[in-house]
Amino acid sequence: MKADLRKLAAAIAEDYADWPATADGSDDAAFWRAVHELAQRWTWFLCRFEARILTLFGDVKGTKKQLAPRVLKDATKRAQALSAAAGEDPGLTILDDLDALWEAGEHGLVVQSVWVLACLEGEGSRYMLSSWLAKPEIERLIGSAVRRASICPSPERADLVERLVHQNGGANLEGLVERADRECAALRKDMAETYGRLRDYVAENDDYRLAADVLSYMLIDLGVSDDELDEMESARDHAQARCRHAALRSLLEGTVDAMGQTRFAGEQDALRERVAALLHDGALPLRYPDSEWESCRKLAEGFRSGILEPAPHELALREASRHYAEDPSAANRDALHAAASADRADDSPSEPAAAALDEIAACLEGLVECFHSVADRKSAAEDSDDAEAADVDPPDAESALRAENAALKAANREAEERVASLKQALGDAAGENDGLRRDRHRLQQRIAALDGGEPAPVDDAVSDDGLVPPLESYADLPAWTERHFPGRVALAGRAQRALRSAAFEDVALVGKAIELLGTTYHEIKTEGGKALRADYEDELRELRLQDAPGLSPTAQGRARDDFSIEWNGRSLILDRHLKNNAKTRDPRHCFRLYFTWDDKAGQVVIGHLPGHMKT
Repeated sequence: MKADLRKLAAAIAEDYADWPATADGSDDAAFWRAVHELAQRWTWFLCRFEARILTLFGDVKGTKKQLAPRVLKDATKRAQALSAAAGEDPGLTILDDLDALWEAGEHGLVVQSVWVLACLEGEGSRYMLSSWLAKPEIERLIGSAVRRASICPSPERADLVERLVHQNGGANLEGLVERADRECAALRKDMAETYGRLRDYVAENDDYRLAADVLSYMLIDLGVSDDELDEMESARDHAQARCRHAALRSLLEGTVDAMGQTRFAGEQDALRERVAALLHDGALPLRYPDSEWESCRKLAEGFRSGILEPAPHELALREASRHYAEDPSAANRDALHAAASADRADDSPSEPAAAALDEIAACLEGLVECFHSVADRKSAAEDSDDAEAADVDPPDAESALRAENAALKAANREAEERVASLKQALGDAAGENDGLRRDRHRLQQRIAALDGGEPAPVDDAVSDDGLVPPLESYADLPAWTERHFPGRVALAGRAQRALRSAAFEDVALVGKAIELLGTTYHEIKTEGGKALRADYEDELRELRLQDAPGLSPTAQGRARDDFSIEWNGRSLILDRHLKNNAKTRDPRHCFRLYFTWDDKAGQVVIGHLPGHMKT
């Protein structure tokens, strides 16, 4: 039964976006509580729920799992228990059981039984339960739901229309739009077949009086199908527009929110106001046809790429740097100088990217003229509500609370989706910005070396442009590491002792290796991603270093203890090391930096440097 319940929960979650994750079928009470909550929100949920059971488990097994028999069984068992406790004979019918439950104060179980039986067991069951439905307490809670379900000609299509109108945006709503497309196609096919039968019948019957009754039913079927098609298409178009509004909002607002990490940070407030004006209800159309949406989406993506992606001069600087690293010729050096000068001189504004906003505004304005705006529809709905207010009973307190709760849940889901989108955009922009900053630092150092200039003096802290000053001596290394990479890189006691006999001549390279571990490598271990891994490999190539296992499989048995260090009361294995390409173990030219990643502390721990470890 647990497996079936989990299977049923997964199937419902595919259909209904607001199915709670906690109701995964592992807890019976949580599952049936979720069924009850969705049945309160969606008019035809119970009918769809029963159909889903039969679809999943078949007519034989599925019938045993239907909701109505289950509720009836629970009500009967509880009534029998109450009757036995009172010394009375158990009730013989469900009506007797409901009487016993009501007298015992089990009103919740009575309401649930009446509701489920009235909605699922047909007209006869509703007639049998009519006296219960007339009770004020029950009428107030479920009367409206029972009435709506009883007049529905097609529960599946009615459920789809209701959810298209009221479902919040997201992947689930996009799935409903696709399903509505299929339903519209099926309705058109049915209408074409009905119209074909009508024409054939007219051709076969010359006397209209004899064919009038049959033709009238055919015309009624056509009229009903046509009404269903109009309702379905209208709900689908509005739902599709909401999906596309959400996608446009995510692209534009996400771009503006991430601008603070780009070269256009000073223009963020101005563009935020323009985007807010574009996404106002008065500027958003009620329909968004495919061709116009494709054009508008491309413009929005162009705006995003123009703001967040590197400019041509930045890409040219990267390319020139790569060429020079591969071939340090005079021509490549001159090209690198030219690219760096162009990068320093760039102060281009965001007009080319922001021009896409004008084109998006023109596209939206044309669609609003054709299909009206979201604000127009809301205004019309409010006017209609005011006009009909005298004919509509005021909502009871419980209904109002349910509606408010649903609205709060919807707002919370939208906020979560928005936060996730912004985090993604911000992370992309931050990663891009960090990469550019590192590239600029390396290029400035390379250009200074080519020009024969001396590096600018720096104090003990990070320089004004956020760059880490080069390491100058092994005596400074422990303090330098602690100052610039606190919580990211730590030197074990064994590494600090090894520094006393350090003979490797390129002290600056040792500092660059530690900086690489404290920046890109640390981000790989804490954030992950292929882009960071590619950056790490590129930076290793620029430093002419390799990242290799610290201990080969063949040496693990006899030398494992040599690669073990004590760190904060724990034993760690130096399983990685950075090394240069020197074909000698001469400590003046051979570089080795043995390290490991401490998962518990979230930092790199260096166990030995800068020479080859004796094993």
